[in-house]
Amino acid sequence: MVSAIAVRFRLLRLLGRAGPRPAALLVVLQTVRAVVPVAQALAVGGLVAALFAARTVAEAAVAAGLVAGLFLLDQVVWLLIVPVRTLVVRRIDGDLRARVRAVATAVPGLDVLESVAFQDRVSRAVDTGSGVGRERSAGGAAAGQLELVLRMVSTVAATALVATLSVVLAVGLLALGLVLRAVIRRQWMRLVDMLDADTVSQRYDYYVSSQAVYFAAKDVRLFGLADWFAGRTRAAIARIYAPVWRELLAVLRRQWWTAVLALAGATAVLAAPAVAVLRGDLDPALLITYVLAGTAVLAISATGVETFDIEYGRHAVAAADELSTLYGAGSVADVAGPAARPPTVRFENVVFSYPGEATPTLDGLTVTLHPGQTVAMVGANGAGKTTFVKLLAGLYRPDSGRITVDGVEPHLRRPPLTVLFQDFVRYPASLRDNVTAAAPGHPVDDDAVRDHLRRAGAADLPADIDTLLWREGTDGTDLSGGQWQRVGLARVLFAVTAGRRLLVLDEPTASLDVRAEAEFHEQVVAGVRDATTLLISHRMSTVRFADRILLLRDGRVVEDGTHDDLLALGGGYARFFTAQAAAFRGEPA
Repeated sequence: MVSAIAVRFRLLRLLGRAGPRPAALLVVLQTVRAVVPVAQALAVGGLVAALFAARTVAEAAVAAGLVAGLFLLDQVVWLLIVPVRTLVVRRIDGDLRARVRAVATAVPGLDVLESVAFQDRVSRAVDTGSGVGRERSAGGAAAGQLELVLRMVSTVAATALVATLSVVLAVGLLALGLVLRAVIRRQWMRLVDMLDADTVSQRYDYYVSSQAVYFAAKDVRLFGLADWFAGRTRAAIARIYAPVWRELLAVLRRQWWTAVLALAGATAVLAAPAVAVLRGDLDPALLITYVLAGTAVLAISATGVETFDIEYGRHAVAAADELSTLYGAGSVADVAGPAARPPTVRFENVVFSYPGEATPTLDGLTVTLHPGQTVAMVGANGAGKTTFVKLLAGLYRPDSGRITVDGVEPHLRRPPLTVLFQDFVRYPASLRDNVTAAAPGHPVDDDAVRDHLRRAGAADLPADIDTLLWREGTDGTDLSGGQWQRVGLARVLFAVTAGRRLLVLDEPTASLDVRAEAEFHEQVVAGVRDATTLLISHRMSTVRFADRILLLRDGRVVEDGTHDDLLALGGGYARFFTAQAAAFRGEPA
């Protein structure tokens, strides 16, 4: 009981997150709505009394005006509550999302962010419930709790009014209303718990739906996959909702006796004042007053929308609290400022395994990248090349061993690093913003942006760097894969100029043709100055000009040398290079 009360007070305290003025205005408006039902009961009774007493037309008009004014006030206040409540809810939700973002940013590695437990809590904390039939909103819960508290105030006021006729009737109606509310709430809230328990299926449903609409549109049209996606969407929905629908039917079957009790309460509301009038104990004009007041008492039994808002939203608040408790103790790693010179990178006997994997991806890897070198890393798929980059960036921590960039571990201070991954982000923003995104805060000069685009070989891009790179709408344009690759290259070159002296290019020529690939080294790699460059590629023609080439196998560096040295060695690199050269010439490998 104490914990439930604490939760209620916690929700009310959240109103302060919306700002004092919106919160205070919402409290005033909800208070007015809470007072209106009792005032209406008294005003309507007064109007009837004025009419029965055959008083002057003026007195009847005043009584009628009071009744009409109260009804009008109720409607006006309701209209005002809608925008004010929306503002309060959105501000509280925004504050909670900011908290979750802060926690996610402070988490030291991607292993936590990628865990099911973390994602479940984040889903419960910030999920809007789109497509799941509910909105899990902390702001909605806070506003709903305020509404419920003031509904209780209204109920108590109505009970006090009924008590002037009969204390037994007043207490009985209040008890009946509260019991019905508790029983009905407990039955319906079981459905809330069931929906909140299966966040994985809800994410899968969203994933399938978004794939069909956004990411797999070409395949849907080309291969006729509409029914295929529809079938999987129906299956996901059935998996989520079939247990809920069964529980819903069970709840409806169990509610027959609550309907009987509600009918008995309504009968008492009508019968008790009527009997008092017939006995001569009550002025007939006050009959309607006590009927309206009794109805207001029983209204507390209704499980309104605010009840569901509270239940869904308190799960969001609890999930955010769990995130703060479990992961909020960490601190955001410092980000190194612009570097004056290229750094030295050391991996010392590094072992790393992804969560759930029995075999290490990196197993005793030891290597040093010297300042200003261009080092190429090659190897078969799964050899650990991209994992090397993620560890270097501090996105993961090694299971054992040590990684340093100029003597500092990356998870303690982010290195002055810029990376172009193969699946780099294509921002729905201007061409300028897509180039400068890798060095936020660095002064932006339009001529410098154009120069970096030129250095990246992006001669066929829109001349206006304010052009919106977005495939939707009429004011944007999309780029080909090769053009986007050039924009990505310009982005990392801009970052190097801004002082990020550790450059990583992960499969940089994946979307370029052979001719463009040949230009790549001349225009990009050879043009980078004052940076330690790590180049990862499957194309040997791209890496042959590097100062050093590292061949990874089984999570270790097994060959290290120049292109000519490794060819003369006749090992794994030589076999890779010979096979690709023969395929390019159309010869058997």
